[in-house]
Amino acid sequence: MERRSKLLEIDLVRGIAILGVMMVHSTSNATIAMKESGLYGVYNFFNIFSKIGTTSFIFLSSFVLFYNYFPQPITGARMKKFYSRRLLLVVVPYIVFSALYFLYTWKMNGKPWDLEQLLPTFWDRLITGKAYTHLYFVFINIQLYLLFPILLFLFKRYRWLAASAIFVGVALQWAFFLYNREYWQIPNRASWAPTYFGQYFLGAWLGIYFDQIKSWIIISKENFSKSRLAAWIVLWGVWLTAGLTDVTNYYYSRLDKTYIYTNFDRDLFWDIYTMLTPIVLMQLAFLVGGAMNRSFGLKLLRHLGMVSFGVYLLHPFVLLIYRKFPPQGGSMLVHHLWYLGGYLCAVIISWVIVTVVSKLFKSSWILFGNVPGQLAGGSKKKEKVDVPA
Repeated sequence: MERRSKLLEIDLVRGIAILGVMMVHSTSNATIAMKESGLYGVYNFFNIFSKIGTTSFIFLSSFVLFYNYFPQPITGARMKKFYSRRLLLVVVPYIVFSALYFLYTWKMNGKPWDLEQLLPTFWDRLITGKAYTHLYFVFINIQLYLLFPILLFLFKRYRWLAASAIFVGVALQWAFFLYNREYWQIPNRASWAPTYFGQYFLGAWLGIYFDQIKSWIIISKENFSKSRLAAWIVLWGVWLTAGLTDVTNYYYSRLDKTYIYTNFDRDLFWDIYTMLTPIVLMQLAFLVGGAMNRSFGLKLLRHLGMVSFGVYLLHPFVLLIYRKFPPQGGSMLVHHLWYLGGYLCAVIISWVIVTVVSKLFKSSWILFGNVPGQLAGGSKKKEKVDVPA
């Protein structure tokens, strides 16, 4: 069976998602330090409303995998290639950056260079995604890669299961939420794949049936009808309501430690917002995607999406260094500009470094994973590893 057509717009979604990731990380300190500022609501908004990265990349990983693999027969050679590429292009960079961040923080905390203490601690953090705060995402993706061939086989064997994938994913996700709350009480729930089964199974369903349902996803004159317009308005309305509710709840809880909603409600609003966000982003990407060849800004955004995995891994290093030089006194405007500068540095410096290193060195995959052939220094691997992923 022929491979399905490449969706260039997905790189735009990746670009938007990685900008959201860096916004969250760049404003995290401000949500603590700027509570007396009149613009605290703005910092809180950008910090919470931009929490689209992890879930959107999980969705995208699933979408791209099932979009590409579902029409193809399952063979041992294909699955072997699947795992070997991810071992090289995801696990290796994950180990390298885990070691770099771990050693840096170990040194900054003044701990002794005692291998009997250092190595077991590193190993424990490596296998749980805790070597640094953002690396839990790659740890989640590794878990989901292990599940992918099993789910692919089940969805191909039982078409009713593929057709109901969204409901199955949400049911499993919420069973995990509720059982964890009542019985297991895993402290780092966000580091485990079942937390994101709703987003992952949604991506699988859309990847499998995209050709049949794309007229409902893509906003265009050709796809316009009254029923679709109503569906699009409801989608955006529910998405915006859930996102703003999450923002409001965090605003009050951060200021006076008072939650407006219960744990169940908070999980519900978060889940609705993060389930709908990648669909909204896909709609935006397809809406403007036709102008990619003419718009310099869209070309830049697509380029950022193409190198997003490396940017994701690297940008906290940029923020670590930048935050060593906070403003000493000065007006509130100076502090606002400093936080803005942190975001711009995280975006621009990490983007430039990943691009240049990928262009110059064939072995850049050790650090930044795979990049498309036109961006890589002689390394023209064709398959995109969809993680920032």
